[in-house]
Amino acid sequence: MMDSGDSAFSFSGLKTAVRYLLPKLDLDDSQTVADVCASFQEAAVDVLVAKTIEAARRCGRSLVTVSGGVSCNSRLRQRFGEACAAHGAELRLAEPWLCTDNAAMIAFVAAGRLERGGMESPLTAEISPNLPLPAAAPHP
Repeated sequence: MMDSGDSAFSFSGLKTAVRYLLPKLDLDDSQTVADVCASFQEAAVDVLVAKTIEAARRCGRSLVTVSGGVSCNSRLRQRFGEACAAHGAELRLAEPWLCTDNAAMIAFVAAGRLERGGMESPLTAEISPNLPLPAAAPHP
């Protein structure tokens, strides 16, 4: 992904790799869990920072902005700060209280479905990125 020559990125392959790695690990070992989490974070941050800095350079921009739920990640903020300083770019980070996270919205929908007797899935369920989202019930 880093050497693709474009600005596109997707972490679905990385997430799937971790999903299939976890059953092979001793998850009772907190160091193993911490190592997997740190490695995932570092891989994602590497791609986000490198591709953003390269896109700014390619487009002749000296201002980089970062927002959204992921921008609350302290490691991401640190690495963007370092990369922008190294490349002479100005960095503007959204205040964390202004950032939202899609996970909160998904959790809200899931809670509503569960409350109405909707679908339940065990953590061992197979991954299917093509499942349709049913229409939500009207909000009271």
